Amino acid sequence: MNKEKVLLLTGASGGVGRSLIKGLSDAGYELALLYHDNFDELTSIIQEVKPKNRIGLFKADLRSEAAIKEMAASVFTEFGRVDVLVNNAGTSHSAMCWKQELSDWDNIISLNLTAPFLMCKYFVPFMRAAAYGRIINVSSVVAHIGMPGTTAYAASKSGLEGFTRSLAKEVVNKNITVNNLAYGYMDAGMIDVLNDEMKAIVRAMIPANKFGPTDDILSAILYLADEKSTYVTGQTLHLNGGLFMNS
Repeated sequence: MNKEKVLLLTGASGGVGRSLIKGLSDAGYELALLYHDNFDELTSIIQEVKPKNRIGLFKADLRSEAAIKEMAASVFTEFGRVDVLVNNAGTSHSAMCWKQELSDWDNIISLNLTAPFLMCKYFVPFMRAAAYGRIINVSSVVAHIGMPGTTAYAASKSGLEGFTRSLAKEVVNKNITVNNLAYGYMDAGMIDVLNDEMKAIVRAMIPANKFGPTDDILSAILYLADEKSTYVTGQTLHLNGGLFMNS
């Protein structure tokens, strides 16, 4: 891979982001890392993993179009390009539908669905001009099987998958691919909000009887981001340990 490829990762200071930074840098990418509040956490991660290539840190509230527009300008000022966009940032707030606050619903939809749209709105034009790009959106098995208490989260991820399929058709003529990674229950990230009892219940649902290793996420991103992966677009790659087999 051309070592000058630039990869932009949202949600870089989260549990999954932490595990990806070293692997992506080792693979030769220069990294534009987005965060909102956790600057100290992100700088600590970078000091710990000692990336091999250039790193840029960019702050933005992904629920704000103005913040995304300003951040995009800063990224292109510093790096001059973005070859790969990974929309990894996300949030959840579990509640039964009839107990879900509208403010929580709006926040989940804003960060999980509207933010990837806005990121693409401001980065796709540069990819089109370069006639090259790889966009990877992070979805969830919950969009496919449903889970009690996740109506807002499932709606946001289902919407993201529809967005991905349509965007893929809009940009394929410019050598830009757009795909989803649908996580199951991984060993980092949102699983950390569960207590040990709930983790045991969830683990028992998974045919593989374990949470997914984040190394699998890294491998999937590297595959979809590769310049040789030209014919895979509009797809959803599932990382769920066979959870569909129980649905």
